[in-house]
Amino acid sequence: MEVQENMEREINLIELFWNILFRWRQILCFFICFSVLISGAKYAGDIIKYKAAQNAEAEEIELTSEEQEQVEAAKGMIERIENYEQYLNESVLMQLDPYAKPVIDLQYYVESDYTYNYTKDNHSDYTGDLMALYYNYVKSGEMSNKVIKDAELSISQADFSELCSVTLNGSTMAVAITWNDEKKLEEISKILKSELDKKEKDFQEVGSHRLKLLRESQNVIADTDLAEKKNNFSNNVTNINTQLNTLKTNMSEQQLNQLQNEVGLEDKKLEETAQPGFPYRYMILGGCLGVFLFCCWIACKFIFAAKLQNPEEIKTFYNVRLLGEITIQPKKKRFLSVIDDRLLEIKNRRKKKLSVEQQIKMIAANISLSCKQQSIKQIYMTGSEYENMDAIILNMLKQELAAQDVQVMEGGNIFYDADSLKKGTEIRNILFVEQTGQSIYDEITNELNLAKEQKNQIIGVVVLA
Repeated sequence: MEVQENMEREINLIELFWNILFRWRQILCFFICFSVLISGAKYAGDIIKYKAAQNAEAEEIELTSEEQEQVEAAKGMIERIENYEQYLNESVLMQLDPYAKPVIDLQYYVESDYTYNYTKDNHSDYTGDLMALYYNYVKSGEMSNKVIKDAELSISQADFSELCSVTLNGSTMAVAITWNDEKKLEEISKILKSELDKKEKDFQEVGSHRLKLLRESQNVIADTDLAEKKNNFSNNVTNINTQLNTLKTNMSEQQLNQLQNEVGLEDKKLEETAQPGFPYRYMILGGCLGVFLFCCWIACKFIFAAKLQNPEEIKTFYNVRLLGEITIQPKKKRFLSVIDDRLLEIKNRRKKKLSVEQQIKMIAANISLSCKQQSIKQIYMTGSEYENMDAIILNMLKQELAAQDVQVMEGGNIFYDADSLKKGTEIRNILFVEQTGQSIYDEITNELNLAKEQKNQIIGVVVLA
């Protein structure tokens, strides 16, 4: 018979996958431990940096008059930039599209009853006063508040003053109103016309007259002045930013620190020292790292394992007949054992579920048939870890074989037990029983080689899984 030599073991990736999955408790523990460890370390580091920055800010900064002037100049630039940007972002006028600006034009004429008679005493012409009164009323806060309230506009008086312009020319008054919504623009126009009609009665005290609306038109125009105004503000922000960056380049660390303390300037040279929060992202990353390391550890244990991992390795690795496997139900763990049961069902979904008694009967029948074919009446049952195997399972197997007229003798590892070697050699028909997770590859190789060297008949191997 050929002697078994050391061979490279093939790695069963599916078995490796299930090996990892059945250790979900350890995976969960590693996830929690590394989550706490990594996030805790990150949070502790942030707290240390924050306290160091707070202590640095608490130190007194003494600057020369020239350095202080530079800081004040920088503060002024920052304030101007903030004002420009606030106006560009919040002003209603700046939000309008200058190349598609909706406008309603109202053309009014004040028809005065003033007459001039050379033959009689006459009074001064009050037409100019009327025009001034109408102009001031349209531009007044009274008018803007009325329009904002009645039209339900969420703007300030300053915003409305930019949206409504008035020009006078003799006895005519032109009112231009703009808004980004044409329906709302019409509503504003109606309110303004109504208020002017009411004021016509009040202004009769100045002199008899009539306020006539000569023309009303609604257009969408391209306002080049508005476009130029927006460009000027943007250019001002850019120019001041350039000046500010140049000024900061020549400032010392103390000046930059004081500038940050006074105005909260954000800069690449200055790190914000906000109160650190709990790093939840590092918690997830830490947990994933822990799971990855655990899976790598299990994979390495599986790849470089010294013990039998799978019953099929008896055929593929040792080229010996596998007579059957007996699946021993593992002891249930108290913590969520239902998950283990469900995983086991999924793993064995393609296998018919047999009880231990049924499995032993099938294996005994297989052994009995093999013995009858070879006219064998007595066998010797042993294994590399025979002394440490479940005695109940072994006794059940022996009883079932005896019931099928197969005499069984048993003993320890023939490679280490001389008496066992002698008995096995005398009987000459050896049945090996091994167990996954217990039987060592080298020990199995040694006992198989020894049996072959003694010219014994190896009936096959039964594996307890």
